[in-house]
Amino acid sequence: MQPGEVLDGRYALVEQIGEGAFGAVWKARDARIQRLVAVKVMLPGGDSPKDAARFAREVATAGALNHPSIVTVHDFGRHGTAERPLFFLVMELLDGVPLSRHLADGPLPLRQALGWAVQIAQALATAHRAGVVHRDVKPANVMIQSSGAVKVVDFGIARTGTADDGVTSTNVIVGTPAYMAPERFDSRGLDARSDLYAFGCLLHELLTGRTPFRGTLYELIRQHGEVPPTAPGALRPGLPAELDALVLDLLAKDPAHRPADAGLVAERLLRLIEWIESAERQQAGRHATVREVHAPGEDPYVLARRHEADALLAGAQEEVTRLRQRFETDVAHHRRQAEQDLADIRAHTESVAQQIIADARARGAQIEREASARAAASLRQLGEAERRDDPDGPYNSPAGQRYGLAEQRGGSLTEQRNDLLSRQADKLRNDAEQLRRSMDNARRQASDFLADAVAKAGLGPAPEARQQPRELAAPPASAAPPAPSTPPAPQRRKLPSMQELLSGRARSAAEGEEQRRRR
Repeated sequence: MQPGEVLDGRYALVEQIGEGAFGAVWKARDARIQRLVAVKVMLPGGDSPKDAARFAREVATAGALNHPSIVTVHDFGRHGTAERPLFFLVMELLDGVPLSRHLADGPLPLRQALGWAVQIAQALATAHRAGVVHRDVKPANVMIQSSGAVKVVDFGIARTGTADDGVTSTNVIVGTPAYMAPERFDSRGLDARSDLYAFGCLLHELLTGRTPFRGTLYELIRQHGEVPPTAPGALRPGLPAELDALVLDLLAKDPAHRPADAGLVAERLLRLIEWIESAERQQAGRHATVREVHAPGEDPYVLARRHEADALLAGAQEEVTRLRQRFETDVAHHRRQAEQDLADIRAHTESVAQQIIADARARGAQIEREASARAAASLRQLGEAERRDDPDGPYNSPAGQRYGLAEQRGGSLTEQRNDLLSRQADKLRNDAEQLRRSMDNARRQASDFLADAVAKAGLGPAPEARQQPRELAAPPASAAPPAPSTPPAPQRRKLPSMQELLSGRARSAAEGEEQRRRR
């Protein structure tokens, strides 16, 4: 469709002003009587028999309803060829905006919210008396005109019977889940009380700025069926208790516990408005009495200006209350979000800390294994040195001596052994010192890793450093490691102990001199 196109030779399209689930709404001019109208045109692709029947049903239901708060239907027609018909619906042109746009800024002033709610309830009462169930009562289907009058629109999915196809055979939900009654989700019987439940959701949003339940489709289905709603007064302190009771009655899970019809709901709302107006008049009377006592001869003009100032002050106080409630709602939302973010950060930190601790422990175990291997190699070298110095050993046998003499390049065999022992002792001492430094560094690094991880994770004070393994701990100065067990032999020279070798106190020269004297 394009601007300037004429439907049925009568309705000239001007501009598109909206689009719904089944059709686009255009502003058009009726050429016969020269007035502006709203034309709802079925969207392309919606020309199936079922869509055409739904469109015709909207015409039949809305056209049969006559109420100031229900949009008036003027005409219904078909445009295009017989093979590709295009159905359209002609309605009165409204000059307002949807109620959903007013709610975008938060809850409405109490008097205004109740006044609009009364008009919606009266429109639903008219439809229900005609046997029509709207099935999609929500702020987007309520138009607020510039004069403040309310118009209920979009009867495209209304039903005139008790059967409901809220969930079709293809599992497509017809309606808006945030405002649908519990019985709509399990294909139970449908009647006017389903509209009253949706009206209760709408009234809750008018008073608090939010629907009773929010979430995904499956969360909404569960909440509508199982979760008790929160009274509006808990979210907006100061509301009358009778208003909380009315909203909770409308949101009853069992249809039998809801009000009998929308007319009774409208009457209860009117009584609440009268009660609020009476309380405001009494309060205004008390203020006027106080002013007259203090200024009995006050000029009428000044008194009128005072009344206007009081009215402005009351409106400002109500606006401050609304802003405070909105601020508190935002603060609560941000607090919940911050708590969730903090919980996520804490969980991530704990996971990283556990990984750091595991890595530190694995590194410490690896260092201990390497230290043990190096210590075992040092012990093997010491045993080899002792066997070389054993007079009865293979190295000192005639063949061994001959082999040693053949390899000798200078000096005696004893001097060579002493020199070998000295070099081995120096190497062992250097290895032991390097091993000690490596173990100290590894333990400090592991301790730092653990302390940093614990501090970042907020798990409490840092754990104590792990004690040095007994087999790797440096022996005390007074203790000497046991020498390898060898069979006793006469005239055997006593070798220096491990401590003497590692500390560098072996007297190789004296040992060599003593060996030469024995020979």
